[in-house]
Amino acid sequence: SSLSRVIVTMSCKLVVLGAGGLVGARFCRIAVKHQEVDCGPTARLPLTKICLVDMRDISGSLESEVAADPRVRCLTGDLTDSQFLEQCVDPEGCTRVVVLHLAALLSGYAEENFDLGMQVNLQGPIGVMNAIRKLGDTLGSRQVYVFVSTDYVTCFNEQNKQNPTNEESFRLSPVSYGVQKACVELLLCDYTRKGFIDGRVFRLSAVLGRPGWSNSISYPYTGIFTQPLEGKDYGVPLPMDIPYPCSDLNNNVEGLWHMCTALDGSKLDHNRVVQGPAKSYTLAQIWAACQEVAKEEEVQLGSIHAVQAAEGTTTVKEINVCPFVDCSKAESLGFPMKVEIKEIIRDYIQNYIKK
Repeated sequence: SSLSRVIVTMSCKLVVLGAGGLVGARFCRIAVKHQEVDCGPTARLPLTKICLVDMRDISGSLESEVAADPRVRCLTGDLTDSQFLEQCVDPEGCTRVVVLHLAALLSGYAEENFDLGMQVNLQGPIGVMNAIRKLGDTLGSRQVYVFVSTDYVTCFNEQNKQNPTNEESFRLSPVSYGVQKACVELLLCDYTRKGFIDGRVFRLSAVLGRPGWSNSISYPYTGIFTQPLEGKDYGVPLPMDIPYPCSDLNNNVEGLWHMCTALDGSKLDHNRVVQGPAKSYTLAQIWAACQEVAKEEEVQLGSIHAVQAAEGTTTVKEINVCPFVDCSKAESLGFPMKVEIKEIIRDYIQNYIKK
């Protein structure tokens, strides 16, 4: 029947903007394991196209199972280029397009270069939302746009220092990166209210375990275990007793998959933001866990020593992030909630030390 033919041709395209980063690469690992995707709580479609987008050519650095998947296509370009964006979100015959936006200029870089931060972290997402709005008109329905934000958006005031922040907390970040992300959160809610897109925000806390150095305020909370695990001596530029919200890479990508697919968008109401699962740890707790895991995994550790904050290698040299986050909304919406510091450290050993 004609109805059968319509059902057979229905399919989904997944677009990952910023696929070459730490979270993007791990997300791609789970995406290719799925032949079908949930489109809300009741619909399920074949996943026939996976478009991986980055500012640099990542085709030669994909993990083997991702590179071998015939559905995968890599595009290289500038997300502020409207013609390039249209190419990225082109449905290519699919009836549904889901866009995950990971691409961003990290906090330290956005603080150093205000104009570039505005271009990448604010104007870029606005352009993406406009492209998805236009796409929705073409396909006849609102398309899902998942924007990855940060708990750095909240105001570092006495109220938020004393109480866990959540999706309703006042946004006034002490750095440009957080302000830019906050602007996108608000605009996404309004684009959704107007019926232009089905927007969702997944607000990440510090993702620990990034290999190498990064110019982000959270780097010491990663460097304190990644550098000694590589046999290096690490100079700690921050106090050891300040709690800091931390998240697990694997749990984050599972949560992003849930937000992109199975989550019923109507349950988000007007505030489309979900604070991702996180737990707060001090540097002392992370270092203690690192020593325990290194012993269990038989990894020879380097050492740590204190240095003055001015000697730190990141642009932002003092902690101005609210110390605790409330993740109850994520839990109520069925997000996975696995955040354990020892497992975060163990994952780093398995992926980068014993690879």
